[in-house]
This record gives sequence, structure tokens and C-alpha cells, in this order.
Amino acid sequence: MANRTDEWAYRIPFAIQWIWPIPLIVLIHYAPESPWFLVRAGRLEEAAVSVSRIQKKGSRVDPMDAVAMMVRTNEHEKSISAGASYWDCFKGTDLRRTEIACVAWASQNLSG
Repeated sequence: MANRTDEWAYRIPFAIQWIWPIPLIVLIHYAPESPWFLVRAGRLEEAAVSVSRIQKKGSRVDPMDAVAMMVRTNEHEKSISAGASYWDCFKGTDLRRTEIACVAWASQNLSG
């Protein structure tokens, strides 16, 4: 498109990028549901089916064992994040981390 001098020099690249949603919509329709989502929703049997669908054919891992580990991890994450809020980012040592992250993000935008 670099050698074109008409309006299609920019229209063709924009048109090409709109081709991707069609196959992506088809593939997303057939994609399995996330087992993590199903565990968090309390649908453990469906999570086991999803895990078995994602695994390799000859895998020796029992899908229910994988789901049990997901349940344990989910409960652990709930216990760690209990009582935490966004307001905690602006208190104590977390304030320093928040400032560092904000300066890093702002410097990218402000330098350019």
C-alpha cells in the first residue's frame, strides 16, 4: 500500500483488520468454558468436563483432582483477599508502590 497514492492506500489496511472478527467469533463459539470460572460459580461437574476437554488425550491427571486443586486455590485466594479494598492502595507501604506504578505509567504517556 506504500506505493498507492489514492484513498485506498489507507482504506485497504483498515478493511483487512475487520476480517479477523469473523473467524474469531466462530472459534469462540466452540471454545470450552473456563474451568476457573465454573469453579468460582460452584459448577464443579461442568468444570471437570471442561478440564477433561482441555487436557491431552492420554493425560493421567484425573479431572476431579484438578478441579479439587482449583477449589482449594480459589478458597485460598478468597482468604488472602478478605478485607482488602482499593483504599488500601493509598495507605502505608502500598502508597509507595502505587506512586511508583503511577509515575511509571505517566512517564510513558508524558514523554511521547
